[in-house]
Amino acid sequence: MKINCSLFELAFCRFLIYNRKNEAYGDNFTIAPVLKRSNMTARERCLQVFEGKTVDRLPNFNIIMGFSAAYCGKTYRQYVSDHRVLCECDLRCAEDFRLDILSAISDPMREAESFGAEVLLPEDGVPYSPAPLIADLSQIRRLKAAAPENSPRTLDRLKSVEYFKTIGKDYCIGGWVEGAFAECCDLRGIDRFLMDIALEEPDFIHEFLEKTCEQAIRFALLQIQAGADIIGIGDAAASLISPAMFEEFAFPYQKRIVEAVHRAGARTKLHICGNTSAVLPQMIETGSDILDLDWMVDIGSAKRLLQDKTTILCGNYDPVAVLLQGSPEKIARKVNECADAVGSYYLSSAGCEVPRDTPAENLLAVADALAARTPNA
Repeated sequence: MKINCSLFELAFCRFLIYNRKNEAYGDNFTIAPVLKRSNMTARERCLQVFEGKTVDRLPNFNIIMGFSAAYCGKTYRQYVSDHRVLCECDLRCAEDFRLDILSAISDPMREAESFGAEVLLPEDGVPYSPAPLIADLSQIRRLKAAAPENSPRTLDRLKSVEYFKTIGKDYCIGGWVEGAFAECCDLRGIDRFLMDIALEEPDFIHEFLEKTCEQAIRFALLQIQAGADIIGIGDAAASLISPAMFEEFAFPYQKRIVEAVHRAGARTKLHICGNTSAVLPQMIETGSDILDLDWMVDIGSAKRLLQDKTTILCGNYDPVAVLLQGSPEKIARKVNECADAVGSYYLSSAGCEVPRDTPAENLLAVADALAARTPNA
């Protein structure tokens, strides 16, 4: 699938982003110089880590969605509804804060719209559905999704990936899909779906999960065709269930998505917000190349659990207490603690998304701390 962007479109959008007054941070904010010129491109750095090789510095894999929009003076509605805005904002942040991945993640409701859910886009809030699409479980039998390339917001993400490939060739490019479990929560409502898996016939629930899993795989494969190196799999709601329920209702579908992505030649990053300590063995068993760990998880213990596996860990300093509220000195200390606890096969990041109102100097402190560790493995 080819999505064409003109050179004029690329240049004009960059002009608008870079020359608009920075409403969130002001015109007086300046980026400090890089401590030391890097020897590798961001893409080269990531590929080296994936193979367990030495790098000039650890990759910075922070997720920046709301921060990115605010930093570039854009509303979140603009960011989630126009791939050019998302891409240009993220590229600017990658350049200013020395990030190593350009990721098409923005919100969890893109696939929901492709299934037919009503999705509202607040001016400066996260997209949401005002009412569950699946009000009654009998509707599951009739549930069908539009092809991702034919649904406006999934198409917009495909355009994001290809646009990134055009303007950010030196970066690792990340696509994103909702995990099957999380997507069922999006379509049914999280409270109702959690009750469903506790009270309803498992076969009925698995039919629902099959449909959301199939759509995730279709969407992932199209993003890989558009140029994604990594597919993030967001399954946050899966941290709310017991290990036994996780084993039955989340793990098999995560594993299927991972395997489909691998067959297509890309890597995966399994992202489950919250305390996933009790389900780490299953997360590892999915075969995902990268595991995002939230700040509640002991990342050193997770590394020991891996034993000789080359699974890459990503995380996991506290995005609020450390990144949003901490001093640059505290941030540097926590960045180093996480890196030291893991060693090789590691990507630096907060446990989850960078909060929108994080001071720019705090995110820059992450980059400085990573640069000060060079060289690293």
